[in-house]
Amino acid sequence: MILRKEIIEQLSKKLSLPYMGFEQDWDVELADKDRVDEFISYYNENDLSAEMKYATMSIILASYDDFLNDKEIDIDYRWYEIEKILKSENGVFRDLIEYWAVDSEIENIFRITPLIRETKATN
Repeated sequence: MILRKEIIEQLSKKLSLPYMGFEQDWDVELADKDRVDEFISYYNENDLSAEMKYATMSIILASYDDFLNDKEIDIDYRWYEIEKILKSENGVFRDLIEYWAVDSEIENIFRITPLIRETKATN
């Protein structure tokens, strides 16, 4: 799913993200490892359109990947909530799952990739 600029702007405003309008990979550039819980709560507590769900999950996954890298860990309790959301809305998140799974790579992967691959395999 290609996100419309309006969706990115709306979400950035609601989450107080420092969006400037010229980011190419806005979710990766604006990811915040310290706000993963907040982003998950936002997703769970709001009635979101499919596009807004996708945008929110984009920032959740990028932020969680940064969190894992920063802490040098492979998983923590947050993953189970993220995985539950991914599985419940598999059709909405198919493109995100494919992106983070990096199926064509063995070595050049994200920290979150093994978790995404396992979720993809069990869904």
